[in-house]
Amino acid sequence: MLVGELMDRDLTAVSPDTTIGEAVEVLAAHRISGLPVVNDDGRVIGFLSEKDIVKAALPGYFDLLSDSSFLPDYGQFARRLQRVSRETVEKFMKKDVIVFEEHDTDLHVAMVLITKNLKRAPVVRDGIFAGSISRADLLDYILHSRREPSD
Repeated sequence: MLVGELMDRDLTAVSPDTTIGEAVEVLAAHRISGLPVVNDDGRVIGFLSEKDIVKAALPGYFDLLSDSSFLPDYGQFARRLQRVSRETVEKFMKKDVIVFEEHDTDLHVAMVLITKNLKRAPVVRDGIFAGSISRADLLDYILHSRREPSD
């Protein structure tokens, strides 16, 4: 199966000058874990995940999680997130983005998402953002397309 047949064709994305606060609102409204960042031509130039936002507000947070004695200070996180929310997406987005083509196979996409530990990634057609594919999309397809063995 080709990823173009499985992807979510919702074109929810942000521009590089969108604020982190606005991006958080988009993530929450669409219940997604990350957003493509596109230029005026619709080309993917970055990707912003919820993890990128947490890292921006609390640098080193994920390293500290390995220490079981570390408990984050919610008040400190809230203050830092408020400060970061006024910054632009361009400052914190990943610029080295894994992007799939509509003609990529489901197996190829699944392997890349798993090996790169990605929850979702943009899909393009002729270099222009055309939708997104997620691990959940692939799992749903696999679960519902599987045939039961015959007796």
